[in-house]
Amino acid sequence: MIISFSLILLILNIIFFVKKKYLYLFIPCMLFLPGYYGIKLNSAFPVINVSRIMFIVFFIYAFINKRNSINIKNISIKHIPKEVLLIFGYFLLRILSNLYYVGTYGQSVKTILLIIFEQLFFLIAFYLIWPTRDELLILTKTIVWVATAFFILGFFESITYFKIFDALYVPGTGYLNERYYRLGLLRSTTSFYMPGMFANMCILVLPLIIYMYELSRQKRYLVSVGLCILAVIHSGSRANIFYLIFIFIFYFLYIFRQREKRISFLKNTVCILAGLFIFIMLASAANPYFRYFYGGSVKSVLNEIGFDFDLSEGAPADDIGYGENYKSGSQSRTRQLTGLIYTARNNLFFGLGSGAQNRGDVRYYWDGIWHKGISYDLGIVQIFCDEGVIGLIGITLLLTSFFLLCKNNRKHIPLIVMYLLSTLNTANMFSFLFVYIAMMLAYNYNLSDSDF
Repeated sequence: MIISFSLILLILNIIFFVKKKYLYLFIPCMLFLPGYYGIKLNSAFPVINVSRIMFIVFFIYAFINKRNSINIKNISIKHIPKEVLLIFGYFLLRILSNLYYVGTYGQSVKTILLIIFEQLFFLIAFYLIWPTRDELLILTKTIVWVATAFFILGFFESITYFKIFDALYVPGTGYLNERYYRLGLLRSTTSFYMPGMFANMCILVLPLIIYMYELSRQKRYLVSVGLCILAVIHSGSRANIFYLIFIFIFYFLYIFRQREKRISFLKNTVCILAGLFIFIMLASAANPYFRYFYGGSVKSVLNEIGFDFDLSEGAPADDIGYGENYKSGSQSRTRQLTGLIYTARNNLFFGLGSGAQNRGDVRYYWDGIWHKGISYDLGIVQIFCDEGVIGLIGITLLLTSFFLLCKNNRKHIPLIVMYLLSTLNTANMFSFLFVYIAMMLAYNYNLSDSDF
């Protein structure tokens, strides 16, 4: 299958490149193509990541089809938007923080190359082709419908235990590809390695879906919202279920201020939830596994706010239970905050070096003991423990820039809100962050119609 998929992808690359529509292929691949999908020539050479090959093709495409050019001689700092200056500060500080460990850890060199290659060069390439209003709309639709396809794939992956993206896995890429079960079903991951990452993808795309519905009033986007919620449920991510509740309240109270808008939004929300409720009731009545999964999912969420339900009650078989993190989902995250203290004591300004969790250099404190950390499940812990105060200031500048870009149009504020929420249960998802920043830059500084 990997050969067939690679052949199809190659053909699509050629077609989209020649037709000057490569942006619509590259961005979805940048967001959704698994990092463990690569080309392995032989044992003497490392695996070549397909996504990074597409980055190179995108840079070439942008240079050939550029609409803007960069002339350093004509650049005036006074006329550079403050958002762009903040982004420049981000790159400067993050590269500086990793330079400290260049002579110590090879991972720091890799991180610098990644920052330059997949973030800085990406923004430059996006600026060179500078999409029009209509092109940005097409790009937004493309992201929404590719994500919707992943919502469906995630649901079927959960109930069939069949992970279609396993066919693209190539050992040696350094990416995880594991299986996690919860309440009798497989936790959805699709191409996102971990269930939490998949659930984060869902909530990060949700504002785009709602935006497209508000723009077009097409009911199919409401169906996409329902599928998004279902996908989050089947990811088994309790945190993202809370985020869904929060974001709907946020839209109602802050984004939609007119009475008519609020009534319309409330009606649509009720219709979506009613449809999901009917589906869940029918599925639960037809299959004891579904009944246990959906009932247990509700109980597990309630347990996070103080209830104490037995999550093994009603299991269809003796060997089926809740799975990992029975009662320590939020607790495991809060424990990682102690890594900030450990890092500050060892190297406040530069942290422990990129990839500290993989080397076992970071420590988390509980039960009176400092335990070796092996993962990052919080964006702030990832940045601070790896890169210290300097790296943290850098990411703060980037997020401040993102906020300023979004606040010019209230409809886009949920993008930054959802990204910040996503960092509370997984490491940073930089691909989504930089795609959205690039789009917001275009919305703010390149479009004659500022209503978009």
